[in-house]
Amino acid sequence: MNLFDTLDNKRKNINLSENKKIKIYVCGITPYSESHIGHAMSAVIFDTLRKYLLANKQNVTYVQNFTDIDDKLIKAAKENNSDIKTISTKFINKHLSALSKLNVLKPDYSPKATEEIKEMINMIETLISKDMAYEIDGDCFFRVEKFKTYGKLSKRNFDEMLAGARIEIDERKENPMDFALWKTKTGNEPGWESPWGEGRPGWHIECSAMSMKYLGQNIDIHGGGRDLIFPHHENEIAQSEAFTNNPPFSNIWMHNGLINLKSEKMSKSLGNIITIDHLLNQFSAAAIRMFFISGNYKNPLEYNTDLIASNERAIMRLKNTSQLKSSENVDHLNTSTFVKNFHDAMQSDLNTSMALGTIFELSKAINQANTQNLNIKKAQVDLNNLLEILGININEERINDKKINFDKVDQKWIKSQIELRNKYRKLKNFSDADAVRKELLSKGISLLDSRNGTEWTIQ
Repeated sequence: MNLFDTLDNKRKNINLSENKKIKIYVCGITPYSESHIGHAMSAVIFDTLRKYLLANKQNVTYVQNFTDIDDKLIKAAKENNSDIKTISTKFINKHLSALSKLNVLKPDYSPKATEEIKEMINMIETLISKDMAYEIDGDCFFRVEKFKTYGKLSKRNFDEMLAGARIEIDERKENPMDFALWKTKTGNEPGWESPWGEGRPGWHIECSAMSMKYLGQNIDIHGGGRDLIFPHHENEIAQSEAFTNNPPFSNIWMHNGLINLKSEKMSKSLGNIITIDHLLNQFSAAAIRMFFISGNYKNPLEYNTDLIASNERAIMRLKNTSQLKSSENVDHLNTSTFVKNFHDAMQSDLNTSMALGTIFELSKAINQANTQNLNIKKAQVDLNNLLEILGININEERINDKKINFDKVDQKWIKSQIELRNKYRKLKNFSDADAVRKELLSKGISLLDSRNGTEWTIQ
């Protein structure tokens, strides 16, 4: 099997010998608000990789963290008159619940940054002792210039990195590119005792320390969204390899594309998110998973409810095929070519789009074979097995309900009502706008407003 490595800018082979140990670390969420479908897509992509490796009898250890101490989390706690543990616990639980509905396997380990402070402090102490980091007034920074291959992942020059990092000016730093390993406590912020006084870890050191604790100094695959390449993953490489003197930190750096909403990246900071639960209220998990893996995982994916709705109908057709009554004829449909093509696609840089195409070809062949009175029992088993590898459960109870609900509504009328409401809002006629919203709500349609427009869902 081969996967594209961002660092070397080429595909690298993974030997799928039976029971081979494969160590995977994927950067997790910062749980300061509800997870959006971009988080879900990343989770589904790496879950699909994991499921495929497990189906091939690989001994996979999968780690995904929670960044439960962060500036955004501290801000959210203050705004809600709460604390970071309460806020993070709430959104971690919601995140895990949503991923479970999407048929995403639980990680083998889900470390929280706040529970691994000791490992982070030990790592920083070692970096300082190696002169790869320094302390000023209780803050610790990594000496970027001393790591000679800094920038090898992102392929950026100094000026591009300086701009991309959105660095706050700090005259105390030896170099503007030096990044924080430890931040001294200010005000009522949470803090932990350290050799440099009370404080908290920087974002980048958290993942390095947690990865090495649970997977060791060298891992097989490090995953995450493309938006993490710089500065987060670049900094992870620098501090980890400086700490161990045992490169590479990861053999493969695997990055998924992001979800776009009307050609703009979906993110919490842009305020254009669609939550996972919002999408699950409208479509089945199977249709959503199919949407997430319908293209090249490295490329951006445009949010498209029409495509997800068509997936819903496609899944119903697959379900119907899997439930056809087979003849008892001794002549069977030969599925070996379909199964081989599926595995060839999956082993060619996780080409899920081609793998899905093969599944639909197999389904078509089963339907044709059934009309020819061939025995299709084994073919139906193969169809279900291939879908299971992709995490697509065509027997999900919610599939029929979602299809019926979606097909029953008058989508043109809903869109016209949304346009009318937007017209009222533009005229600042909020009472009539609210009346339209209530009318839709009375018919079981709820609205979700964002800077990119209004989405609707079936309650």
